[in-house]
Amino acid sequence: MSPMIPLKDLMRRFAGIGSGGPDAGPDAVPDAGHDALADAPSPEVAWPPRHDVRTSPRARRVRLRIVPRRGLEVVVPPGFSATRIPEVLERHRTWIVRALLRAGLAEPVPGPVGGQGDAITPGGTPGGGAFLGPHGIRSVPAEVVLPAVQARYAVIRAPLAPGMRPELREVDAALRLRVPDGGAGDGVAVDLLRDWLRAVARRRLAPWLHGLAVQHGFLYQRCVVRMQQTRWGSCSARGTISCNASLLFLPRDLARHVLLHELCHTVHLDHSPRFHDLLARVDPDAALWREGLRSGWSHVPWWAR
Repeated sequence: MSPMIPLKDLMRRFAGIGSGGPDAGPDAVPDAGHDALADAPSPEVAWPPRHDVRTSPRARRVRLRIVPRRGLEVVVPPGFSATRIPEVLERHRTWIVRALLRAGLAEPVPGPVGGQGDAITPGGTPGGGAFLGPHGIRSVPAEVVLPAVQARYAVIRAPLAPGMRPELREVDAALRLRVPDGGAGDGVAVDLLRDWLRAVARRRLAPWLHGLAVQHGFLYQRCVVRMQQTRWGSCSARGTISCNASLLFLPRDLARHVLLHELCHTVHLDHSPRFHDLLARVDPDAALWREGLRSGWSHVPWWAR
């Protein structure tokens, strides 16, 4: 009789969660009896994969995990250098590829050609370091457009000098990225862009929300910015309004509708007829904008989801 596997281990295997130190492989890779890919050569996917980096004050080592609908997350301890992340990903490449394929978050691309094993991506660039986004191969954007606040930024990528830390600087209408060369720096670039997007949202959405509240006589406690995966915004019973940073990618009228929607929840914390009557008074085209939000996520680029 086979030994029983603890429920926690089964759940970790199902979720594709792995953990390990910065110099050690993930310890939750399923063995050959549980992984149909274990006996086969690892297929190629676009590399490096799209990934999020999260710093955890409680982390003592680097951990890799697969987040549903999002992909790979790298959890690092405080002070861990982002420049080491490409090395970590490469060391755990086999586990990452198999975990992403099991979760349906990546598709195999044509295998290696030549003696060095350089993969050819659908774009035709050997080892181009592209990301596999939700709609296919994507790379770091050349431009970021934020219709909600009528802003447009060119993305200028520069090489990282030895000893420098990766950085993103907003200069006039440009975002100047300094990250490692080639595909190895793409994951770092996307992480910096996501951090910048949150900062812009705090800088632009919070004053906009305040202005609408004053204009229509609403009171709320505070505004916080997050990057939710399923909600554009929310309002707590204590009057805290959460705004999704991705609102910046919506047309301005749609973003304004979301802000007014959440302000109305400070009066009616439900979707009752009273709530919709109040929303219709402050936003007469609410029904039109609500329909427009059905396709709202199509405005958000893959790297910001």
